[in-house]
Amino acid sequence: MIEDDEDKRNRISDFIATIITAEIKEARSLQSGLQAIIAETHDVVILDMTMPTFDITSEEGGGRPQAYAGRELLRHMKRRNINTPAIVVTQFDRFGQGPNSLTLEELNKDLHASHPGHYLGTVYYSVTLDGWQDALSRLLSKVTTKKGPTQ
Repeated sequence: MIEDDEDKRNRISDFIATIITAEIKEARSLQSGLQAIIAETHDVVILDMTMPTFDITSEEGGGRPQAYAGRELLRHMKRRNINTPAIVVTQFDRFGQGPNSLTLEELNKDLHASHPGHYLGTVYYSVTLDGWQDALSRLLSKVTTKKGPTQ
């Protein structure tokens, strides 16, 4: 899972543990996520769309936040012929600014068109609404069995 928000990451991990047996490996930025995907084979990648370039630490601010970091990660996967199924889980319904701005629906269509072999879909995450669990479960069911392995 590539997610910079600790609370969101924990809630998603806790939910996944209720539906499948999984070893969840975590990355917190575009660069650490890319390194993890290149280093090992995974059953599925769950990633945020908007995240920092680098991991945020006490010494490092994470670099420039990227509105389309998830899309960039999918492009890197495609260039490296990494066809791991990928699911975007985001709490935003609009990305970017000005002429490069996209709604979540537009972004989802773009990602399906650009990455038809491994992009499974987008889940709109909300702290206050529970619909994201059903949406994530449906997408995960495309690549896992109940209480089967995933990463």
